[in-house]
Amino acid sequence: MTIQAAIGICICGCILGLVLRQYQKPQAVLLGLGVSGILLLAVLPQLEDILYTASMIFSMSGMNAEYFTILCKAVGITYLTQLGMDFCRDCGENAICTAVELFGRVSLLTLALPLFSVLVRTVLEVIG
Repeated sequence: MTIQAAIGICICGCILGLVLRQYQKPQAVLLGLGVSGILLLAVLPQLEDILYTASMIFSMSGMNAEYFTILCKAVGITYLTQLGMDFCRDCGENAICTAVELFGRVSLLTLALPLFSVLVRTVLEVIG
């Protein structure tokens, strides 16, 4: 899908969402989820190319492949968290939005713990 098609889908979805929101707010939310889902599925093939190229660059650097996996998961968590927060905010559910944000942050910290331990070990080796 080209960027022009994606923007066209988004504009049509926004216009339909504005009209639906006046009469049927739940359907407007479902429309937003549907449009986002379509765009997410359309971008997946492009992500494959990005991941392949980034994987090649990372392997040439000689770093541990586990770090690349952690980086990819972190990027995925941030994008999905932002998407979830935006939907909650659109529905007027600010408390749920904050909970989604907290969950995303804790997930990132949990994911990054192995990196922190490697960093501490490296610093201790340099100092000691």
